[in-house]
Amino acid sequence: MNATMLKVFRVFLGGFMVALGLNKFLGFIPIPSPPGDGGELMRIYVSSGFLKLIGVLEFAGGLALVLNRFVPLALTFIVAIMFNACLFHALHEPRTIVAAAVSLALSLALVHGHRERFAELLKA
Repeated sequence: MNATMLKVFRVFLGGFMVALGLNKFLGFIPIPSPPGDGGELMRIYVSSGFLKLIGVLEFAGGLALVLNRFVPLALTFIVAIMFNACLFHALHEPRTIVAAAVSLALSLALVHGHRERFAELLKA
């Protein structure tokens, strides 16, 4: 993967994560509650403060990507968050999985692009 593509992916994903993180505090993008167990789980996330913690990690990770600082650490947080978001959407609201899946794919592409930095972590 060439350096220009990695930069575009990094800045795009970083901006998206900054927006998602800020949204957890400012609420400028409405987040509809999924039906059933997914809605209950979301209410628990909100009332426990867990969603705010995720917002802080999304914002910090996104800012790190945009500024090109601590990229491997930021990707470690973002991949974990997006993997869990994909699982949540797949299990509770599959029709809304697109943004989480695209974000996970971009973050994994960036991990691949920085694979030398993850070499020790990914050793068998």
